[in-house]
Amino acid sequence: MLKGKILGVAIACTLLAMTACSAPWSAQKEGQVLKGSSKGGQKVTVIPQESSQDYRTIHADQSSDLRGYIQYGVDNRVDIDEMEEGLMRLSKDAFKPDEYYFQQGNYIKPNVIDDMLSRKGDKAHPGGLNPPLGKGKDLGEQASAHPKVLSYVLEQDYLVKAGDNSYKLGGVSLAVSVNSVYTESLYNKKDGKTYTADVTLDKSKAMAEGKTYAQKVLERVRKIKGLENVPIFIALYIEAPPGSYVPGHFYAKTLVGKGQSAIGKWQSVNEDYAMFPTAEADDKYKTDSAKFAKFKEDVEKYFPNSIGIIGKGFYKDGELSELTVTINIRFYDKTEVISFANYVSSLLQSRFPFSQHLPVQIYINSVDQPEAIIVKQPDMDKPFVHIYKLYQ
Repeated sequence: MLKGKILGVAIACTLLAMTACSAPWSAQKEGQVLKGSSKGGQKVTVIPQESSQDYRTIHADQSSDLRGYIQYGVDNRVDIDEMEEGLMRLSKDAFKPDEYYFQQGNYIKPNVIDDMLSRKGDKAHPGGLNPPLGKGKDLGEQASAHPKVLSYVLEQDYLVKAGDNSYKLGGVSLAVSVNSVYTESLYNKKDGKTYTADVTLDKSKAMAEGKTYAQKVLERVRKIKGLENVPIFIALYIEAPPGSYVPGHFYAKTLVGKGQSAIGKWQSVNEDYAMFPTAEADDKYKTDSAKFAKFKEDVEKYFPNSIGIIGKGFYKDGELSELTVTINIRFYDKTEVISFANYVSSLLQSRFPFSQHLPVQIYINSVDQPEAIIVKQPDMDKPFVHIYKLYQ
């Protein structure tokens, strides 16, 4: 999870940094960027991993057809990030980073995705897996009567060495996502009007249906050339409501052996996200919610001009594994930002109510731009603080 955030920081530093933005919390391991070839003789570049826990990445000279396509099925940016990063994280149990190389999905084409996500009976996409329209006086009511459950199928490829500087497909991971809220605007060509469907689904029922959809997706995927015999890892994901600050979560996973077209036993994935401060967090994670309230109070004592302090906690097996905090402030002058960032950094060391072993990222923003970032990792003696400055 953190790796994606660090990548975003690196990009931001390129645009806004006051100085060169090295990241002391991520001691990059030196490695050689190799050239090679993969599927169909396509030229690729192999990018080394930062640590033994990360995948070496295969970067093809030709972009995947599905690059960015996920946005047509998943609306919320936080869901997109979590699906992509979370699938890679879960895939490590099936495809070990020291044996496999990561590559963006290259086998499932956009038209196949469109077919699976469409409704049954759709003339343009006859292979639709979602339910057909129900009864109603207009498209909005008909769609709401039978809401779409399946929202996207995300593919990631995991390659193995096939020889000197050549690579072949060793396995595939799929994230099959379902809606918790179904929203869609539908245009009726006959009357020229647009109708809206907006339905909150029964979460437990949608999650159960995800397993049924996964079996149907697997059967489709096995018919794709090149995917007939490879191991396929499948993880089920339920999206957050549109506009949510925190993403949904993965809730089940399974590994399908070479050549198999039937899913056997599912294994539960105990992951969750919580937003602080909220009543839901108070109910589910009372102790952590109280700790966040204490931290928020300490921040506000020093800087009354803060206009919002929000936390996002990632839970694994019921334990808080990572905390991201966003502090929005009214900008007055740079010295005030520097002083405030240093104060927040000192809180992480001296008055932080959470464990010192908890990875923490804090983003300090004004209305117009990011002002500072603070990162604390368990192996760091003190937090890393970076103050942004626009180039002149």
